[in-house]
Order: sequence, then structure tokens, then C-alpha cells
Amino acid sequence: MFELSQNELLAYIAQDLPSLDLSTHLQGKVQSKARIKIITRSDCVMALGAEVSKIAKHFSCEVDFCAQDAQMLSAQEVLLSATGAYAQIHSAWKLMQVLLEYSCAIATYTHQMRSQAQSVNEYCQILGTRKNFPLTKNIAIKALLCGGGAVHRLNLSDSVLFFENHRIIYENNEQFYAQIKHFKRLAPERKIAVEALDLSDAKALLKAGADVVQLDKQSIDEVREVVEHKNTHAQNARIICAGGINEQNAQDYARTGIDAIVTSAMYYAKPMDLTSKITLI
Repeated sequence: MFELSQNELLAYIAQDLPSLDLSTHLQGKVQSKARIKIITRSDCVMALGAEVSKIAKHFSCEVDFCAQDAQMLSAQEVLLSATGAYAQIHSAWKLMQVLLEYSCAIATYTHQMRSQAQSVNEYCQILGTRKNFPLTKNIAIKALLCGGGAVHRLNLSDSVLFFENHRIIYENNEQFYAQIKHFKRLAPERKIAVEALDLSDAKALLKAGADVVQLDKQSIDEVREVVEHKNTHAQNARIICAGGINEQNAQDYARTGIDAIVTSAMYYAKPMDLTSKITLI
């Protein structure tokens, strides 16, 4: 599992602590050491443990305990415990808690959605889109992975996916279909994925040799028909579904036999309800 870079973490810290913590500064020089425990109020999946540990260490705090990434935690369990100087613990406090609130929310939602889908289709993957909140990509992607999800497209450079807007340079769809084999020759190591316009277009794309057909906002019955058509006429192709799929309806789409669900839903999950207890030691 990758980790956020030191520069990313330092930039994050600087946003909350550009100079001094005015509140603890007004209290004077407190000699006492303190311990912080970050606790979850509900069941969750741990994410970005290495990053919050680095934040603690940045403030010269010692990490006594940190849950493992992807670990399932029950309500009232401790995610992280650290000790250090009173003022330094306060500096690290919200930086760690807020990062965990958002990352654990993404991981937990992803895990729950994956569990729903794979309860009826063990091969159905949950793929996170690149539509995460701007400037949070690495946080979102790592949390997604901690929850058992996978990446749909990390960026424009890592994969091929043609949309309707890519077809405007062709006179008609038939001309575009004819180019699919050409695309495959030009990028022999890449799968050629295309988002279908409708049911008939999906079938035509499979016939033309598309490796992956993405169905957007299609009904369950339409998705099932495309999967059945693929199983008969293009067994090596993959069918993935996008558009409005979330934890509530993931199971319905997975049951059709699709290979993956493409979603941004986990990025908008409500932050986890965490609390921090600081005590003198």
C-alpha cells in the first residue's frame, strides 16, 4: 500500500498550523505530558494509519497504538493512541482526527458496498472513479483501497475510455466502431473501454471488439440483457456499470452478472463519528 508523501502531509499540517496554536500558547508553558486516544462511535474500517502516525511523530509524539489499515473496528474501539507534550498533542489532535474521519468513511462505505455486491456476485468489483474532491486524490484512493475497492481510472494517462464526446469527430457510430480494432493495435497493452449510448450500441461495441463496455444509468433489465449477450457472443469482454449506483442498489446491479460497479459514492460518504480523549499522564 502506498503512503502519502512527506510534502503532502506537511502541506496539510501547514493549513491548520501555519505558526503557533494560539489557544495553548495563552495557557503558558505547560510541562505536563498528555495522551490522546481517537475512538470511533460506530463500526468502521481503518484507513491512513501510517499517515496519522506520521503526523503524531511530526509533533514529537510517540504512537503507542495504531490500528492496521483495512482493519474492522467496532464502536468504542481505539483507532490511535499517542503520548507527547501537552501542547504538541493539541497541535496534532484535529489534524489526525479529521483525516481519519474522512478516510475511514470512504473505506467503510467501500467495504459495505463491496460486501453487498459480492454477497450475490463474488466476482463483482467496486471501482472508484477519478471524480474525487479536487486535491484529495491520494487520500481518496488510499481509503478506497483500504475498504477493499479498486481504481477505475487513476487519471487520463493510465487507461483508455471513450465517451460519446469522443465520437463527434466521426461521421457516424459505424465509423467509430471500425476504429476499435485500430485502437487495439496502437495500444496492445491496454484494454479499450467504451461507454455505450444505449442497449443496441452496447451490443454493437461488443461485436466491434471493445474489451470493456461501460453501461451508464441503464435499467437492471437492460444490463442483464447486455450481460447475457456478452456471455453468448463476446465471452472475453467485460461489462461494467456506472451512474447512480450506491450501497442501496449495488446488490441489484451485481446480481445481473456484471464484472464491476463504477462509482463515486464512497467519496461523498458522511464522515465517521470519531471522538478524541486527551488526558494528562
